[in-house]
Amino acid sequence: MINDTKSRTMPSNKSLEKCPKKLLLKEVNKKIKKELSDVSLQNFIPVPYENTTRLTSLRKVENILPLKLYSKKQDSDRFKQHLDINIYKKYKIISLDLKKRLHVENPINDIFAVNDIAEDFYRRVDGRPIRLHIPIFKSLKECINKLLHIKQEIGVKSDYILNVDTNYRNEMYIYDSAVKRLKIQIKYFDTFISEDYQKSMSFLAKWDNLRSQVDLQVKELQSVALEKFTIISKLIGLEYRYGLQQKYGRFLYYLSPSSWRLSNRDFARSCEIEAKGFDFDNSNDDDTFTVIFERMRKICYGVPIKPALYFAQPKDLMDVFDTMETQQLHYYTHVYHLAPYTKILKNGIKSLKEIIFQESALVKGSINRFEKFLLFSEQRCAQLEAKFFKILYGLFYKSVASLDVIKLTLHLQFCYERVLQEKPLNVNLKTLAKNLENVYMDYSKKLDSIRNDAVRRAMKNCMHYEQLKFKRANNAAIELRLFYRLEKQLLRSHGILTDNPYKPIKKHEPKIEKNVNNKIVKELKNKSLTEAEVEYLKLFTDWTENEDPAIYLLNLNADNKDGDFDVI
Repeated sequence: MINDTKSRTMPSNKSLEKCPKKLLLKEVNKKIKKELSDVSLQNFIPVPYENTTRLTSLRKVENILPLKLYSKKQDSDRFKQHLDINIYKKYKIISLDLKKRLHVENPINDIFAVNDIAEDFYRRVDGRPIRLHIPIFKSLKECINKLLHIKQEIGVKSDYILNVDTNYRNEMYIYDSAVKRLKIQIKYFDTFISEDYQKSMSFLAKWDNLRSQVDLQVKELQSVALEKFTIISKLIGLEYRYGLQQKYGRFLYYLSPSSWRLSNRDFARSCEIEAKGFDFDNSNDDDTFTVIFERMRKICYGVPIKPALYFAQPKDLMDVFDTMETQQLHYYTHVYHLAPYTKILKNGIKSLKEIIFQESALVKGSINRFEKFLLFSEQRCAQLEAKFFKILYGLFYKSVASLDVIKLTLHLQFCYERVLQEKPLNVNLKTLAKNLENVYMDYSKKLDSIRNDAVRRAMKNCMHYEQLKFKRANNAAIELRLFYRLEKQLLRSHGILTDNPYKPIKKHEPKIEKNVNNKIVKELKNKSLTEAEVEYLKLFTDWTENEDPAIYLLNLNADNKDGDFDVI
């Protein structure tokens, strides 16, 4: 059997050229068939993205500005669309896009050899079948193997070359089609930009025309408003002038003589002088015009009164009316000019009131917050004060001002004075104890440094000295007794009777009873003293429990003649 490696080659045999390609594709499709998932792409809008043309590719300068505006608008729309898409939809869109780009309709994942394509490749040579059971010579076998290898190499190389050429042709075809489509799109885009530019220019021209028309209308309305204002101001001035003339006419009518009034009653009624009237002085509501008129006629005919003339000529009165008219017109124009400012001022006052209300609410809220904080701080202060006094009268008192601590300080100060021969000034309790401890340690070191022989010798000398003292004391006691007897005998010889004041009492009692009696006596002595006296004796004197306290209390009684003594 001929050994040969499998490789992807095209058979060079003539019989294989007739092999239809459709059968091969069907076999491949039967073996491997992959399709896209059934996820519908219609539910999701793809991520909008379009590659716009660059500004450098445009030849005309007039197209740059509209292109910029168009691209900016497209970017903003694309950004809004991106924001509207959910993250899950984005994930699905991207995954579908990847699947779509990576999908191939008929993928060839297997490597096919010559036997897979043509089963009779090794059974025939130049169209003649090879018989298996006929012995073949070695030379023929080698020749056949060489030919097959050469054919295989030629087929592989031709396959590679054919693939390169086809790929190059396909790429060139795709490139040319893409360039054509790009040119077509550029043409469409140029036409679109030019049309858009023409439309924008037409819209700008229309907008300019509308703006000019609106400006004309505004100017006409302003002129009409000014004319209306002048007419209204003139009408108001004329009305005011007419009212003044009516008042002055009524005034002149009532100043005129009664004969003229009687002859001109119709004129007075036509001018409504009777209806409006004038100041009739002391008149009742029930009085009619005739009654008032008769009363005024009597006054006029009774004592003639010369009226006060304020104007020498009628022109002066007209000048007064003209000045009043101009003044009123000036007031109205001033009010018209100040109307927007007054409106702004009112709005400012309103906003200021709102701001003051808000600020007052904020201040009120801050005051309430500070009040709550003050209450909390007061409660906290009370708690801290209670804790402070608890510590002060508890642990601090026990550690600083208690009786044992004071006793300890007094004892330490006394020992310090006796040992170091100086008074402790501004020295802490710990320093006192440390100093005494240092002295004790030094003294103990010195004692330890002395040899045992010297200590024994000193002890022997001390014992000998004490024994001598005891002997001398016994001898002195014997001599004193002898002297006392001699003195007693001398006194008796002279006839003087003397009692023996010294009577030694010798009682043999057990030690336990003596101790009990001593304890009872001590308790009785201590019970006779008060707590203040005992504390005084312990703190300020060198009194011990075996001594009589009366000696130490003499100074206390002498000091307390004026008042009581309290120990704190």
